[in-house]
Amino acid sequence: MNVTSPFPQESVNRDALGQWYKEKAMGRALTEQLSDALNNRLEQVFGYHMLVTGADIGLDFSRLGKTQRIFCLATRPSTAPGFQPVVGMSSELPFASDSIDALVLCHTLNVSPTPHEVLRECQRVLVPNGHLFVVSFNPLSLWGVGRLVNHLLRRKKLPAASSRKMRDWLALLGFSHGEPQYLAPLVPVGRGRLRAMITAIEAWLRKQNAPIGNAYLIHGRKRVSARLDSGLNIMDKPRLIAIPLGKSQGGVTVPRQVKVKIDDPWGPHQ
Repeated sequence: MNVTSPFPQESVNRDALGQWYKEKAMGRALTEQLSDALNNRLEQVFGYHMLVTGADIGLDFSRLGKTQRIFCLATRPSTAPGFQPVVGMSSELPFASDSIDALVLCHTLNVSPTPHEVLRECQRVLVPNGHLFVVSFNPLSLWGVGRLVNHLLRRKKLPAASSRKMRDWLALLGFSHGEPQYLAPLVPVGRGRLRAMITAIEAWLRKQNAPIGNAYLIHGRKRVSARLDSGLNIMDKPRLIAIPLGKSQGGVTVPRQVKVKIDDPWGPHQ
């Protein structure tokens, strides 16, 4: 299904971001760390269909995960190896509802002008208990990734939501989610001892999952609501039986019997 995107800037942003990942040291570091992080999570994801959207950041999804078919959403016809390309928009996915087992957003929310619509589409196409993986830039990162990317994209600001706001969005759409994993907190620069020291510090920060990484990964699952049936019928009325009473005293006439509820523990006793 071919769809002409009304957002040409989204396509430009995808291409520029993919080029940044290939050329910059931070991009190459993120690709390596994201490959390891997604490999650990996708190992537990089984199913028939997985969809990858967003920028081409150099991840080899043919070696990740256990799904049988991998679709790649593209803004133009593509022959990417290991993928089955589908031309369409991230805000109007050309898939039926409840048809995708796993969905990976590779900075899709950073390059799309309508990130909320993208998340709604993800909720629509995922099967019940389907997996959603969100890769996004962190606006609270230690490094000025925003300034570099803005310059890369001709000063067109890329939207980047904090991990807390992203989790709020997912919760509103009915997703459960785990804690975000923060990646690449430092720029791999320098040589010799300086490079070794920065590498050691960065490894320690990632081990502590410090929330200053330049990007983060969140794993969410589409929740399924279940209606519990207690088996009680509130329309059922308690059965009434007659209980005889003794004679009245003081000449006051009382009825020979009254009706009380059998399940009333405070009713009259014989």
